Amino acid sequence: MVVLDSDILIGYLRGNEQAKKIIINFKKQEINLNTTVFNVAELYKGCYSMKNVAKGLMKVKALLDALDEILPFNAEAIEEYAKISADLKKRGLSIGVLDELIASICISHEEIFYTGNTKHFERIENISLVNWIDESK
Repeated sequence: MVVLDSDILIGYLRGNEQAKKIIINFKKQEINLNTTVFNVAELYKGCYSMKNVAKGLMKVKALLDALDEILPFNAEAIEEYAKISADLKKRGLSIGVLDELIASICISHEEIFYTGNTKHFERIENISLVNWIDESK
């Protein structure tokens, strides 16, 4: 199972060939495709920033319907978030609260996280990352 970050989902919605290829290949292989509640929030925020909100919402909802699960921020993720945030603070690092929350869900669900922002997320221990941008090179 994999968790898709906002960047690959947005790439897919915008017709990025690499993002489309990866997602279509996962579907063909019947690999469960998930995202997090926070990634969904980012997608909706983008829709409400568009000129044609209705069109954006329609595309996002269709994409979300094609995913297997929107992973919640549950008790395990809450504890994982606290660990991540405290660890980064101790090391004088920051990736932003939203990314810490997303990472906590990936770790607590033991999922592989597909993102184009691996340099950012590599600061977090115990997260399984794949850079979807580099993967097809």
